[in-house]
Amino acid sequence: MDAGLFSKLLKKHHNYRKEKKLEEGNSSISSFYHPREIPKFPVSFKNDNYIKKISHFNKSPVIDGNNVTFLYWGKPKRSLEFVSELSFWSSNNNTSFRKIDGEDLFHITLQLPEDSRLEYKYVVDGHWLLDPLNTLRCENGVGDQNSYLLMSDYKRVSEIYNREGISKGEIKEFELTGKVLEGNRMIYVYLPPNYDKSEESYPSIYFHDGGDYINRAGAVNTINNLIENKEIRPIIAVFIDPIDRMTEYMYNIKYSKLIAQEIVTHIDENFRTIKKPEQRAILGASLGGIISFFTAYNFPNIFKNVAGQSSSFLYLEKDVSRMIENSHKEFNVYMDVGLFESLIYSNRRIAQIYKRKGFKFSYQEISEGHTWSNWGTHLKDALKFFYGVFE
Repeated sequence: MDAGLFSKLLKKHHNYRKEKKLEEGNSSISSFYHPREIPKFPVSFKNDNYIKKISHFNKSPVIDGNNVTFLYWGKPKRSLEFVSELSFWSSNNNTSFRKIDGEDLFHITLQLPEDSRLEYKYVVDGHWLLDPLNTLRCENGVGDQNSYLLMSDYKRVSEIYNREGISKGEIKEFELTGKVLEGNRMIYVYLPPNYDKSEESYPSIYFHDGGDYINRAGAVNTINNLIENKEIRPIIAVFIDPIDRMTEYMYNIKYSKLIAQEIVTHIDENFRTIKKPEQRAILGASLGGIISFFTAYNFPNIFKNVAGQSSSFLYLEKDVSRMIENSHKEFNVYMDVGLFESLIYSNRRIAQIYKRKGFKFSYQEISEGHTWSNWGTHLKDALKFFYGVFE
């Protein structure tokens, strides 16, 4: 993808200028927002002797406690910048590398929480590049790759990986033709182990961006492993693919009706679900998070459990806040968000509303960014919150 287009899409998504005004106190959405609570990640530059010493390792980044030093060998003609979600994927006065005198060696040091995972890139004379000295790379979701780092206390989870020798659920897939919202979309239904051998009915959970949750977040592996470990009850999971994601997920009442009135009805008629709102959950990431909340509040007789991962509440935030504040319905709510996202600000404000309302509520901030790695790693927390087995 063209670097300019990539940057434009990310800026549009994060709306970082609006959030920057909020951080600086030049704008306000709610009275309980406190700019001083926003974490800072300082940029510094180590002395030349230290940089020359670590350059002999021929790797980047070099992690020392909570200091992370990035290196680059080369001869940029105009500029060399470090970009990541810490700078909302844009360059600013704090993202430029510093050059060692007399050598083609550049460096920049960040201070990060020691449990961090961070994706990043270099911008050399306007061209976006992977870190040549870092072999850790991942898909970034827009047709390209990012470099990434893992700090010393980052916790890998085993649940997202396929595990041999355990009982596994089965995936049924079909194409559904919408009525209230026209179009054919793929739906994947996870049935728990031994579904065909029992007459039991099961709770259900509905995922937006269904194919991505399966293929990029390891959702099916996570469900299989949690059931095998007896950490959650056996569940039916419904993974729904979007057709026009930006249109459908932006508080689209027709899409919500499609979910609540057509898809849920089809699933309940064809699979052994427990047909009660307290036994249904709806979940999504980013825009998928906001449509989850929108759908639950418009159809509380269908969903009592709602979860958002890095939910894009900054879109129409006043409307969302008003919707939550004015509702007399009680929900079980799970939220998580990355420390490295501009979305953290609006998620904090929404979390404050739920804390005041006193619902069953779980909220966590994670030292990661707006990535499928983040969402897949912490999906287990949402599933355990709704369907955990407590002995």
